[in-house]
Amino acid sequence: MRTRSSAVFGNRYVADVVAAIVGLAAEPEIGVTVRMIAQRAGLTDNLVRPVVKRLVEAGLLVPHQQLRPRGPSYHRVRIDLPLWQALEQTCRFLGNQ
Repeated sequence: MRTRSSAVFGNRYVADVVAAIVGLAAEPEIGVTVRMIAQRAGLTDNLVRPVVKRLVEAGLLVPHQQLRPRGPSYHRVRIDLPLWQALEQTCRFLGNQ
């Protein structure tokens, strides 16, 4: 899957990160953190952080205001967007091939 993720997205871990977010986003109002995603995907924070940044830039994750300056950064998942749904389906397909 990581080879296909690299070929399609230019990053080996996009499909893993999206799959982890899908598993965590059952309650999207709670939000997800890089640490939560990394633990779920079995990756390090440093591998997840650039993917999260790209998803924020695409408008698929929306950062919450941090309550503490050194606290975790929560992101709301925009599962209502057709683009998120297409990304989720694409990543699921990449994992099934």
